[in-house]
Amino acid sequence: MSPSFRSRSSKRRATPNLNPGYNPNIEKLRIKEYPQLKDQTYLDHSGTTLYAESLLATISADLRENLYGNPHSENPSSKLSANKVNAVRLKVLALFKADPDKYDVAFCANTTAGVKLVADSFAGHEQEKGKKFEYRFHKDCHTSLIGPRGLAGSAECFWGDEEVETWLDSADEEEEEGGEGRLGLFAWPGQSNFSGRRLPIHAWSSKLREMRGRRYYSLFDAAALVMTSPLDLSDADASPDFIVCSFYKMFGYPDLGALIVRREAAGILQHRRYFGGGTVGQLMASMDHVKRVYHKDPHEHLEDGTCAFHSIIALGHAIDMHKKLYESFEKISAHTASLAVALVGMLAELTHRSTGRKLVEIYTEGKYGDVKRQGPVVTFNLRDSRGEPISYLAVEAAASARNIHVRSGGHCNPGGVQHYCRLSKEKMIGFFNAGKMCGDDQDVIDGNHIGALRASLGAMSTLEDIVTFVDFVREEYISKPLSLEEKRRILIQERKKDVEEAKRVMKKYGTVLSSSRTGKTLLCFWTDSVNLDEALPMNTRLASNTLGVS
Repeated sequence: MSPSFRSRSSKRRATPNLNPGYNPNIEKLRIKEYPQLKDQTYLDHSGTTLYAESLLATISADLRENLYGNPHSENPSSKLSANKVNAVRLKVLALFKADPDKYDVAFCANTTAGVKLVADSFAGHEQEKGKKFEYRFHKDCHTSLIGPRGLAGSAECFWGDEEVETWLDSADEEEEEGGEGRLGLFAWPGQSNFSGRRLPIHAWSSKLREMRGRRYYSLFDAAALVMTSPLDLSDADASPDFIVCSFYKMFGYPDLGALIVRREAAGILQHRRYFGGGTVGQLMASMDHVKRVYHKDPHEHLEDGTCAFHSIIALGHAIDMHKKLYESFEKISAHTASLAVALVGMLAELTHRSTGRKLVEIYTEGKYGDVKRQGPVVTFNLRDSRGEPISYLAVEAAASARNIHVRSGGHCNPGGVQHYCRLSKEKMIGFFNAGKMCGDDQDVIDGNHIGALRASLGAMSTLEDIVTFVDFVREEYISKPLSLEEKRRILIQERKKDVEEAKRVMKKYGTVLSSSRTGKTLLCFWTDSVNLDEALPMNTRLASNTLGVS
């Protein structure tokens, strides 16, 4: 971290009181287990959490001491790999309290790959039955969970929990009339990766099963949720049919994901058109002949080719080491919730001295500290003393210069951006038509933020992290004097407003007017464009101290 910032941090305000769930032992644990955090403030755990030193050492020792071969064989090294992989499958199910007789695990690259396996299966079913499937999803879905609509016959986005509840409670008219309804898939996240708001799990999946039986299936994105929260699938009758997650978000390593399949729903996944090595019983290259074999375990026909057996073996160590270091996800949930409450409270107190306006606009619908409704994610934007939006890309860059890691942008969550930034469909289409693209350098358009900053906490986050971050925000955007360029930007905005005011008044009253913003009387002649440069000389204004900006 910058030495100058460290020296300024010694003048901090009093640190906040933390809820009992905070674990102070993490502060000592970090020194030994996370040397990569030395002089770093990491607040991007929703992107990925961090791997422990002991985990790397354990994995390395295992790979040095054992000979692991490709599991698709019967030789000793292959059998060793196959046995380890099967053991880790059971360990993953135990982690989520899922009965192996009712659930199976298919390993894949990440959450997105798991979603695609399900979507491809539903699309393949359409080709066999002649009807495209219906797709419904919640607005808080990650981009990857919106993606299946590209394969569906029809798609609908629910713009709130109430819409979901209304739909779930409604009767299925097609089935009531005796018709053979289309196959359907309903998807939603356990936690918004934009705002951290948490959504219902079992209530929706059980209601879907009750109201629509075998016609509609549930796809649950657990990736953001299980990063800091336990997931209980012990009641298979009430739990979702398909659950996807990414283990690097939970343990930092390995880069691996999973599709957890409820066995009663597994049959619908037997319709993929693609097949890979290890998933067919008969195949000829010289003619169109292929016979698929569907075993009792769904992963047998869902894992194309050789599974990532080294990564799966590493995952087994990650689960064990995580439990050794943190005991349980319940304790992690309490720890991170305590920090989130403190962080939100500190940010909410930041105000501009000159106007009293709030610096930080926090995006949430849940209550911080309530782990059923809100995760340890603080998504926000900054506004200057006049209420004008401050570039979130500039904030991220300024934070990066001080070794503070936060994320900015749309966070692959278009519904979250539109909802929390209060952007209508018409505005969004207008921005897109003007050239706005995901990941570009446009973050404020026509006075609107079109994304946000996100600070997300993890198991190894500490009080020092959040205090360091809040100190940075305070010093950079309240205590720090405005630069010449920032003053120039404000004056340009002022001038634009004056020009619009001048046009409006001259059109109505003639050529003589007074500027309500400057208090000066201006003599102007109507032309196609009004130029106030002479009336508002830039150099004179820049030299003054009357901008009224903190």
